[in-house]
Amino acid sequence: MSGSGRGDPGARASADERERAAGLVRAAVDDGRLAPAQGDARLAGIAAAVHREELRAYTDDLVAVSPPPVEDGPPPATGSESPTSSVSLLRATVRRGAWAPGPEHTVLAFMGGAELDLRHARLDPRGTTVRVYAIMVGVVIVVGPDVEVRCDGRGAMGGFADLSGPPTTPPPFGAPSLHVTGAAIWGGVEIRRRERDLIPPT
Repeated sequence: MSGSGRGDPGARASADERERAAGLVRAAVDDGRLAPAQGDARLAGIAAAVHREELRAYTDDLVAVSPPPVEDGPPPATGSESPTSSVSLLRATVRRGAWAPGPEHTVLAFMGGAELDLRHARLDPRGTTVRVYAIMVGVVIVVGPDVEVRCDGRGAMGGFADLSGPPTTPPPFGAPSLHVTGAAIWGGVEIRRRERDLIPPT
């Protein structure tokens, strides 16, 4: 029977195939791709369909297409990341590349330098706070050209220096900001701004 093969569009549609097609239509109505009236019309057509080819006519345009990859800058964070931390005790610590610091990243550096390169980091969409506690050591934070920075850390026999200046590239609308705070004791924290293409993410 030539019309009974699984790949034959002229074959009769099964109950499972009708349900899968109806599920695609209901999902399209839920996410706004189809108006409710359009969904009802397609569901009625699916219920009356006899052959697979008829089902496909109602669902071919509902197949999900993946969005193209973002090539400019790091992909955004989802907003569901957890707080993170970096600890530098008697040794150097470096964070760079496409990492997600989360809504809050805490740095504890004691007699061991630390560098946070945030140029390719996925900042939290609500904004990221970096809390730095530098004791007898230096900490450097590097930001990209389009990041808004607010710094209110304090120093005791040390200091915080925001050397980043204003963004050299206008931040995209709704871009997350960076808040740097904490304390430097016999140490220092510096915030610097660099172009993203100087050091590729690793």
